[in-house]
Amino acid sequence: MPCLITAGAGITCAALRRVGGVNKRAYVFNLNQLASTGGGGYTLDADGYVNAFQFTTYYGLYKYISRKQAHSGGASAQIQAPGGNKYFQHDVILKLFPDDPDEDTVMETLLTASVGIILEDNNQEFLLYGIQNGLDQTEGVQNTGQEPASDIAYSLTFAGAEPDLPKRVLVTDYDTTKNYLDNLVQ
Repeated sequence: MPCLITAGAGITCAALRRVGGVNKRAYVFNLNQLASTGGGGYTLDADGYVNAFQFTTYYGLYKYISRKQAHSGGASAQIQAPGGNKYFQHDVILKLFPDDPDEDTVMETLLTASVGIILEDNNQEFLLYGIQNGLDQTEGVQNTGQEPASDIAYSLTFAGAEPDLPKRVLVTDYDTTKNYLDNLVQ
């Protein structure tokens, strides 16, 4: 059976005026704390937006705050040869500035956790990475630098293979979505 396209895509003036980059907030969760993993633990509305998460009792999101324009996220199509399978690799970079031993411990736990990450972009939209298979840390770098203007952030890179592009999270509008996510924070 052939794989067929089923719709077209257009462009609007609003789409051409979008701003790149992300806001300073990232919401991170342990994939195994969703009520059902492997495609569950969240609901999609009729338009395809994630509009609710279901976590097991006592669990939810963790908020990571950095400088504006520090985090980044994206996806790239992966075409495998000779097998022929195709999927999307989700990549997220978190740049964090821990300043005490408790926050150092947080950096250490991210090393081995399988997570999903929600980033807020500069267009007041929320993008969800790693919802089905999770993201694993593939790199973590921190350096004091050689001069005062050096980048001293912990730069943590996460990657994961997913069947779909990152999901969009929307609960009615921007403010309602942000409040919903903030209310899920532990």
